[in-house]
Amino acid sequence: MAAVFCRNAKDRSAATWKTQLEPFSGLEFAVSNAAKGIGSAVTQLAKGRAIDSSAPALTHGLDVFHTTMEAKRVLARHWRGAEAAWELAEAAAAKVAAAKQQGIDARAAAAAARASWARAIERFDQVQRLESAWDRVHAALDLFTPDGRLNNRAGAASEIAEGVKDLTGPDWSKVRNFLNDPRSLAFLDRMQDRLKTAEPEPQWREALAWRWWLWHRRQKASDSATELVRAVGRHGTLSEPSRAGYARIAVVLEETFRASSAVECMNSVLRMHQSRHRRMTQPMLDLKRLYWNTHPFRSGPRKDVCPYQRLGLRLPSYDFWELLKSDPTELIQKLSTTGNTE
Repeated sequence: MAAVFCRNAKDRSAATWKTQLEPFSGLEFAVSNAAKGIGSAVTQLAKGRAIDSSAPALTHGLDVFHTTMEAKRVLARHWRGAEAAWELAEAAAAKVAAAKQQGIDARAAAAAARASWARAIERFDQVQRLESAWDRVHAALDLFTPDGRLNNRAGAASEIAEGVKDLTGPDWSKVRNFLNDPRSLAFLDRMQDRLKTAEPEPQWREALAWRWWLWHRRQKASDSATELVRAVGRHGTLSEPSRAGYARIAVVLEETFRASSAVECMNSVLRMHQSRHRRMTQPMLDLKRLYWNTHPFRSGPRKDVCPYQRLGLRLPSYDFWELLKSDPTELIQKLSTTGNTE
């Protein structure tokens, strides 16, 4: 979650991105949006790594946050249309009621109202189909299937293919392009590879991952028998080797990232006081980066811890203002003597 660099670059070309990414020689998995610049840069770096046996392989995944946000945007537009159609139908029904109350012939108004209600119901049915289709697709972008099994590329791709059949039309084209990009499921490939290393035995791997799912997802059981089975799976005693295997599995699952949420969080910091900062200079970007990296999270598993602490960077203080008032030379000296790695 730490913002390691934040450059006010002249462009977002592949060459610019490659220059920024090259120093990260240990980078194994990059998550980004579908921009061509960073995509090309990661591809070039991955090809260079492929011919160097000592360098770790580099893979690239698409940020599912952008896929989700685009789908929600399209759905919201469809819902607004359905709600508008419903309001028109209600208005037409009100005209019928008013005509009857006044003793006026309401047959024409009633026919118009029936047509309005038919259109409104059709719009609502259409939106519900779209929402159900998106829910199916969105579930396929999770680490687990709805019943708690580990997800994989083949299963996710099959679910997505079925779901997108209903996501037709030009307004869904961007979402379909994201979903049809193989990089959207790259996080599942990486997760499966790391899980196989953590626990080579397939049955134990599935069982321990299911236990993790039971503890962290808390899905409501459909019946008492299922709840009993889940309670046993959640609270059953593990042997020492199984506990060690569970710990390894847990690390992999907790470190599997589908979205570069740090980027969106950083954007919220960069946009603060945007009306006053017409031009974002590099010093201002550096200042905002420092603010983000020293700002403790308010909730979630990282609560009360700032990004620098999560990164393992040991500083004399994590207070934003204290660091700003520190003498740069003294701060560099302290950092060099506290065991921080470069």
